[in-house]
Amino acid sequence: MNRRMNGFVLVIISLGIIGVITTLVSDPLWLLKQIAIYAVLAGAIYLIYRLFMKKRMGKENTSYAKAVKQSKKRYDDRNTRGSNIKNISQVKRSSKTSTIKKKKQPSHLTVIEGKKGKKKNRAFF
Repeated sequence: MNRRMNGFVLVIISLGIIGVITTLVSDPLWLLKQIAIYAVLAGAIYLIYRLFMKKRMGKENTSYAKAVKQSKKRYDDRNTRGSNIKNISQVKRSSKTSTIKKKKQPSHLTVIEGKKGKKKNRAFF
């Protein structure tokens, strides 16, 4: 049965390719219009989907986006400091003074405590 399905799919795909080629040769303007119409419809559906999904996600999405933004900011800061060879001495000087003046921001990540003390039952292995 699997071979029949593969053959059937191959026949359908080949007929589709033949149809596209004949349409391209006989009436290319109609084909371009159809492609443009489908692209506009797909874009409209995508925008509507994004609009409704943004409302549905609510506060969970905003807090996640805020955490991602903080992570990206920290990651970018580390990369820009490491790539500038000329500014290493300036960074060292500024980092010493900035650590003294600035308070360390609390991490947005939390630790979830697990069952550390509980012994595992060997029957489940």
